[in-house]
Amino acid sequence: MIRYLFLFIFILLIASLLSIWLYPPVSPVFGITSLLFSLAFSTYAIYTKHKGTESDRLKILKEVGAIVLTLIIVLFLGGVAAMLANAQVSVRWGEVAGLVSALGASFAVGYLVRVGMVRLSEQKSRHAEA
Repeated sequence: MIRYLFLFIFILLIASLLSIWLYPPVSPVFGITSLLFSLAFSTYAIYTKHKGTESDRLKILKEVGAIVLTLIIVLFLGGVAAMLANAQVSVRWGEVAGLVSALGASFAVGYLVRVGMVRLSEQKSRHAEA
């Protein structure tokens, strides 16, 4: 079942992207649902990873907190970057170019936040080993 959950989240994400073009009022519902399913999927993966280990609740809470914090940072910074990119590009080259640049900016911010969080967790693990 877990194997098909990822496929379901991916289909929901594709549906939200298609709904932007076909029926825009429904797209936030698909986007939020996809976000919540991916958060639930990652929480379940963390739970199964730490189940039965020593101080498992603390480890689970720490990792889920890091995921939620990362998600909030990505949503806020990605939204701001997308808004600024769309405002600048759509004036010069049109609405479609503005949308594409907004998507690119939000993905770039998401990638940079992910890289930063990975480096931060690596530094914490190095300090814990020392």
